[in-house]
Amino acid sequence: MLFFSAKCPACNQKGQKVENDTMIHHVKDISKMGDGGYSYCSNPQCNVVYFRDKEVFTTDMINKEIGFKNSSSDQGAVCFCYNYTKSVLYDDALVDKINIRIDNYGSRCDLRSPSGKCCIKEIKKMQKEKKEEELHDIFKEK
Repeated sequence: MLFFSAKCPACNQKGQKVENDTMIHHVKDISKMGDGGYSYCSNPQCNVVYFRDKEVFTTDMINKEIGFKNSSSDQGAVCFCYNYTKSVLYDDALVDKINIRIDNYGSRCDLRSPSGKCCIKEIKKMQKEKKEEELHDIFKEK
């Protein structure tokens, strides 16, 4: 039996399998969806969100702006369960705030997050990249 990961037709990045139930919560026109086998493209530079072979759903075909895509504004969502936006992404306490809410109220990342996975890992990655960028800029000025 062969196992392979689908690659995004726009950027060629390896996609992450995503359930149809997740897509139903995000795609504007679900009548354009097939019966499964889609992947999520997490590449921030790519405009594709979901794909299957050559079939794609781009950021403009999604209900809510995805803050993890570079094309998003400060109002793009980074936590879909609790509606935190890119505008608060670099608040050092953001991950703690999300974790407190998850502990108290739970989460439905499997449906609410476009990737079908918890956003915290991606938030931490973006925060780390921002701090590294700031350090680079500080040392570059000297």
